[in-house]
Amino acid sequence: MMTPPKRDGIGDWCYPALCLPLLAAWLCGSSLAHAATPFDLVIQNGRVIDPESQLDAVRSVGIRDGQVAAISDKPLDAAQVIDAAGLVVSPGFINLHSHSAAEAGYRLELLDGVTTVLELEAGTFPIARFGQQLGDAPLTHFGASVGHAWIRMLVVDPQALSDIAATGKVDISGRAFTQSATVEQRAQIRSMIEQELLAGGLGIGLLLDYMTRAVDDAERDMVFAVAAQHEVPVFVHVRRGIDGDPTGLDEVIAAAELTGAAVHICHLNASAMSGVTQWLDKIDAARARGVDVTTEMYPWTAGSAMISSDVFSRDWRTIFSIDYADVQWAETGEWLTQERFAHYRQTRPGGQTVHHYIDASWNQAALSRNHVMVASDAMPLMNYDRKVVPNGAGTSSRVLGHYVREQKWLTLSDAIARLSLLPARRMAPFAPAFARKGRIQVGADADLVIFDPQTVSARATYLEPFLAPTGIHSVVVAGRVSVQHGQMLDTAGVGTQITSLTP
Repeated sequence: MMTPPKRDGIGDWCYPALCLPLLAAWLCGSSLAHAATPFDLVIQNGRVIDPESQLDAVRSVGIRDGQVAAISDKPLDAAQVIDAAGLVVSPGFINLHSHSAAEAGYRLELLDGVTTVLELEAGTFPIARFGQQLGDAPLTHFGASVGHAWIRMLVVDPQALSDIAATGKVDISGRAFTQSATVEQRAQIRSMIEQELLAGGLGIGLLLDYMTRAVDDAERDMVFAVAAQHEVPVFVHVRRGIDGDPTGLDEVIAAAELTGAAVHICHLNASAMSGVTQWLDKIDAARARGVDVTTEMYPWTAGSAMISSDVFSRDWRTIFSIDYADVQWAETGEWLTQERFAHYRQTRPGGQTVHHYIDASWNQAALSRNHVMVASDAMPLMNYDRKVVPNGAGTSSRVLGHYVREQKWLTLSDAIARLSLLPARRMAPFAPAFARKGRIQVGADADLVIFDPQTVSARATYLEPFLAPTGIHSVVVAGRVSVQHGQMLDTAGVGTQITSLTP
């Protein structure tokens, strides 16, 4: 059994068995710095911010064999030195929610300071093959949950997977998304999920909103029961009601409470909409009762979906509290009318929309609770010829520039925690590698971001979604410099797959 967690100053759980060895190592790191052998890389004179230990001071960071080996108030020597004077040195950012599982998407994430990219909402199947599309030298660390939807398709409607392989598109009008599973099919789905968890899957991804008509109470509770048995979270896209309706949230909190499973609510602001405060009150009340529930938000004010998406088959104007004029055709930026919407839905069902429905005040409300993490919900991206929302290119930099420097909604240390430490803590109890991430401490993994707090900013927009940010100076992955002066280096490509298996 894991040592019971306790609250820390950031607002999330701290697991002493994971935190104390790193903290102890950090406390003695400065005194040992000069006794150590030479470092592979030194980051000199930077303002080092470690949100766990609350270190916020000018320090030199020595890196050896992919880990932080020293943190010193004196200069350190190495063959490779980065002068970070005037810059912030932060833990590498951990994105819990990204669908950009290809090099084009990972390139944008890395330039935005993300050193670990995770596909947890939709997940994947099979786990053993996830990442093959990234080649032999992935740009960032990566990992995925077990995708309930993919397994369900294989069991309920195998042709759906063949169609996806042939067209690259998911038909959510098929049986897997509309038809309840039989008792036998539900047992098969359960067995396959369990096999994938044993293979290292990082929790279970559950797309309830896309399977509103298909997944009944029995299947939902089965998924939560399996998660509880294997001590991993369910990462869930809750069923969406009309603007602000908390029914979908209540459903998954009740399932977590019934089964004892942990649950993570994806893109809170996108699902709660004007009900963000009420949803957060319910989440806080559940946490106070002992339910292991966490959540995330993204710092943008629009969503992205194919025009053929299931939600557009429902009363989407009431659901989102918007109208046709709030929807753009992503490819051209055209603002739609009812006629143009119908035209594209009939002639271009695979085309992408940008629907503007999130009020900035909802994002501010989400960030008012100190346990809410930041994730991008970056869209799938094989290349740059299909425009989507700019989440994948500028989520971290938007938080640091717009929300910290301009709006002053967050302190710099708090923002860094939401981008790195809190995601690491969410994952560490069942994925040991995360106990070494999201921190700058001796013994931690050398996944680091160096940025200018005065200039860091997202440049990506809804019309130009692939512009890299400004102000991200360098990114270090596994001890190797992958980005320098905002440019990808030839040495990039040392990421590894993270699973729940003990290394």
